[in-house]
Amino acid sequence: MTGMLVMVPSVHVMMRDGQMWMDDKFVAGLHLFAHEWGGPTRVVLRQGSATLPFASPVTAADLPGELRLIAKDAPISAEDLRGAQVVLGTADDHRQLDLARLCGAVGARLVYAIEYPLQTRLAVARLDLARRPLRLARSVQWLLTQELRLRRALRSAHGVQANGYPAMAAYGGLNDDTCLYLDNRSERETMATASEIQARAEWNGPLRIVHAGRLIAMKGTQDLIPTAIALREHGVDFRMDIFGAGDMRQAIADDVARHDLGGAVHLHQPVDFATGLVPWMRRNADLFLAPHRQSDPSCSYLEAMGCGVPVLGTNNRMWSELARQSGGGWVMPMGQPGKAVDIIAGLDRAAIAKASTHALAFAQAHDFHSEFRRRMDHLHRVAAKPA
Repeated sequence: MTGMLVMVPSVHVMMRDGQMWMDDKFVAGLHLFAHEWGGPTRVVLRQGSATLPFASPVTAADLPGELRLIAKDAPISAEDLRGAQVVLGTADDHRQLDLARLCGAVGARLVYAIEYPLQTRLAVARLDLARRPLRLARSVQWLLTQELRLRRALRSAHGVQANGYPAMAAYGGLNDDTCLYLDNRSERETMATASEIQARAEWNGPLRIVHAGRLIAMKGTQDLIPTAIALREHGVDFRMDIFGAGDMRQAIADDVARHDLGGAVHLHQPVDFATGLVPWMRRNADLFLAPHRQSDPSCSYLEAMGCGVPVLGTNNRMWSELARQSGGGWVMPMGQPGKAVDIIAGLDRAAIAKASTHALAFAQAHDFHSEFRRRMDHLHRVAAKPA
């Protein structure tokens, strides 16, 4: 009989007037974990007040298994984990790095998920605190100290699940049972069709560039408008559509007006991924522009590729390896819009069509359900180990 899976995610539950609000994607994931695990489940969630952008009100009855709420800064206790066969924790959350001791106390196996290696966390800190050097120095020192704890924690676990190539490269050697997965939301039945791939190859209008996601510095949002300006100066016939929200959204809108780019650059509100963005990209995009300034394992790469849209991304550790393995796009220097334009201007329909085909094939081999099944198979293997 399958024992209990206890999940300790990093996402919080938002409390508003006594009502719980949870991220919609997270709730769907809980139901999938419970279904695929095949035994009892519990989720341990911290209460918080930070806004969740895509959240809905929920009750305990809406969730599978048992729900245990703890205060924002409360330590996780052995009682929170008692009865678990396997505990799935999050090593990116420094508050969870002592779970091995608690798991030992309750006889549970511990698996950590990890996605941000030290280099990525340092890059994010430099972007966030670039104008506050003293705070940046303290943040870097804290991250270096936490890295020692994190590496000890990964060594002490019964297994590790690494999301993306950078995490696998950084930490795969610390634990003999490390599972690589590529997180994304693309399902086979919603991916591009052969006729859509053919239509893209035969398109003879402007090059249709798309960017979608959080409009923030770590995603390279600051490079979008300079790229559009350079494309115009280079004489490239293009259209750029930008979907998303974030603290740089207004700056984009202002720059579109300031540089008279309204005929070429179109800023959209966020749309639902499955019913809005995916069908739009399948029909209306030739190239996904991903100017990320760090190496996070962004879902955007595979999700664009699943739409048959090749990617032009920066030479970060995630996209560089994904581009090498898939052939689904091109690599550009980070933070250099002019170099991006040189690559874009050199593309022809044949090159785009070839990369589109490779992108779709790779995405089909790494669709959401395949990657999720990889994680669940790993958890079941760990469950069979001695505690």
